[in-house]
Amino acid sequence: MKRLHLFVIVSLVGLFLATSGTYLPRSSAFLAHSQTETKEVKVWVNTSSGVYHCPGTRWYGNTKHGKYVGECTAIQEENRPAYGKACGSDCQAQTTAPASSPSAKENTGPAQTKQAGNPDVRVWVNTNSGVYHCPGTRWYGSTKQGEYMTQKKAQDGGYRPAYGKVCQ
Repeated sequence: MKRLHLFVIVSLVGLFLATSGTYLPRSSAFLAHSQTETKEVKVWVNTSSGVYHCPGTRWYGNTKHGKYVGECTAIQEENRPAYGKACGSDCQAQTTAPASSPSAKENTGPAQTKQAGNPDVRVWVNTNSGVYHCPGTRWYGSTKQGEYMTQKKAQDGGYRPAYGKVCQ
């Protein structure tokens, strides 16, 4: 029994000595490189609507037409996040352009068209999704959560028109 006990101890010590030299901690150069990398989330872009969905959400990979791309690529291709919520990639610095650049001036275009349409028409705002619907459309007044307001008030409140079409 003493021999077995001695054999086990010697085997464990030998195993420890054999493996202790193979472990090398990460170098500081590797750590510095990994800290400078940007975090990019892979998203599902619905190519029909131009909306991208984050991993773990209902429509991630579940629309008829779409593709997987990085969130930064989706933003550069002028797709918008579902429900206005970005997934959390570190690509804001890459997509932000200086104020004097032409691309920054082009991005002011949607803000001008935001006020298009009849501002006095009464719309139905789905307060859950942030989308407003025009009179005569399928979801006008029939979503679970919502309220009536003028199109101007809906636009000023940050709500977007359904299917990108303002009410006339």
